[in-house]
Amino acid sequence: MSILTLPTVGSISPEGSSIHHIGRDAGTTRSLISLAAAGFVTVEGNRVVLTPKGKKAKKKEEKAKRRAVSKEIVFRAVQNVVKNKEGLSLTKPIHFQAVKEAAKVNVDAVTRTDVLDALRDLRDEGLVQSVRTSNNNFGVRWKVHPRFA
Repeated sequence: MSILTLPTVGSISPEGSSIHHIGRDAGTTRSLISLAAAGFVTVEGNRVVLTPKGKKAKKKEEKAKRRAVSKEIVFRAVQNVVKNKEGLSLTKPIHFQAVKEAAKVNVDAVTRTDVLDALRDLRDEGLVQSVRTSNNNFGVRWKVHPRFA
């Protein structure tokens, strides 16, 4: 196992992974000791098992990966969706466009929550802007930042 593929919480299955499957070189051993010291894994016989803390970290890591994929899809959707003359678009058409974009790259599903989280992340990164047209959440419209339009 090379240094680039050291075990992480994400590489250990929820049921536990065999120590033989993970590897026994020095880097792997150090990585497992670090994970165990931090409370993410325990060793039961010849299996490395995730603790509740490790399972939570694994879910968080998987969610971050999904969010990164969703961000790319939603940014393309915001760029391609129909806009008004000020360059503003509603969230619902962005969601439908995101579903189309996801199908192009073989992503199974993009939920409304994925779209909204991605829009917020893109706004925080300065790639899109949100514009309020009323005092409620239905009046939020989105547009690509002029630098990226």
